[in-house]
Amino acid sequence: MTRVEIEQAAESIWALFRETDRQFKETDRRLKQHFEETRREIADLSATIRATESLFTCQWGRLMEIPVKPGAVNLFRDREIWVTRGLERVRIRRGGEERSICCW
Repeated sequence: MTRVEIEQAAESIWALFRETDRQFKETDRRLKQHFEETRREIADLSATIRATESLFTCQWGRLMEIPVKPGAVNLFRDREIWVTRGLERVRIRRGGEERSICCW
């Protein structure tokens, strides 16, 4: 190979390195953007799940009270437990979790 051919080959190799470097930078930028979007979506989804879970558990408890509440006092009386008052949706904390209980 002549000196000119060697210089042309070296320049061609350097051009390939520059192109590869450019492509790596573009890939890094796109991955960073994608990861950021994914992080935001996960945060939004987590918030939605927490809100939905809270709504579901509260509403579910109230739904279960409807058929149980009228007969609860009679069940206690049948066992000779005289109920004089009831408490609805008393909030307690146990094990770091908040719970709602109803006593009749």
